[in-house]
Amino acid sequence: MNRQTFLRAGALAAVIALVVPGPLAHAGPPLIGGAGLRPNAANLAAYVRDTYPGVLSIGGVRQDRLPDHPSGRALDIMVGGNTALGNDILADIKAQAARFGVSYTLWQVPAHYDHVHVTVS
Repeated sequence: MNRQTFLRAGALAAVIALVVPGPLAHAGPPLIGGAGLRPNAANLAAYVRDTYPGVLSIGGVRQDRLPDHPSGRALDIMVGGNTALGNDILADIKAQAARFGVSYTLWQVPAHYDHVHVTVS
């Protein structure tokens, strides 16, 4: 490997580390807003990414008028029009609520027909 190739590879690795830090850097649906997730939210995001390849993306930390997303305690698990997938994910998360510290979920209510919202402690 020549010096220029080595530098490009290092720059690419640095960009990947900035976009998806630490243990969340693996294959699966994209995690948007992963930096700053609380431990329960990060663990839940990793679980969903590993378990449900049909998920389109997962949204985490972002600005919002409510505190859940900005504080890193909330995830939006995007399923698009795949209601069966959303139902499966919701049932699974509810069954493991204690494991992930689930405070509440939203699914199939206004503004939550294309994603499962989960807030954790």
